[in-house]
Amino acid sequence: FVWSRGGRKIDFINRDSDDWTITFVETGLHATIGERLKAVEPYLQGEEYFLANYGDGLSDLHLPTMIGELERSDAVGSLLLVQPTASFDMVRTTSDGKVAEVAALSHSDIWINGGFFVFRHTIFDYINPGDELVREPFARLIERQALLAHKCTGFWQCMDTFKDKQRLEELNDTNPPWKVWKDCASVSYPAMAKAASAMTQVA
Repeated sequence: FVWSRGGRKIDFINRDSDDWTITFVETGLHATIGERLKAVEPYLQGEEYFLANYGDGLSDLHLPTMIGELERSDAVGSLLLVQPTASFDMVRTTSDGKVAEVAALSHSDIWINGGFFVFRHTIFDYINPGDELVREPFARLIERQALLAHKCTGFWQCMDTFKDKQRLEELNDTNPPWKVWKDCASVSYPAMAKAASAMTQVA
């Protein structure tokens, strides 16, 4: 679409989102991610589940699986775990300072926050003013064993650096693995549709 006149005029080039409702919320220039999430609570009334993401990563994550895991549990939230994609080497040493092993960080058993989340509406009960989402609220969930980990073994890539941007542009020109909707247009999953209707970008 073409957006002009300060948003007062929108001309659609392609229309494939007639059933979408998008709410833009000003959450504050200096707000933490926890505060940003809390700020959209009024717009998620009636939603038992919703999805949230940082907005700087792409993945071929199978959302119905991640949502289903949370539905079948008594947890409040689910966090996507991914292995680091940075091209650093991990070095293991002996007690006397000799190098015992050099291995790619991506081949280690280290998992990091992938920035995709599924939450029950009750997540808002765990967020206090000033909280950073993955610090205080997640610590409260962990204490209650109410946070699930969903490990992604497929494609995931964030765009934090110019090198990341180049890689994603190259993939986009060939066979972008994150465009899973091309292969699943006929798939129906009610919980995913409901949760996706409450998609929230928090960063």
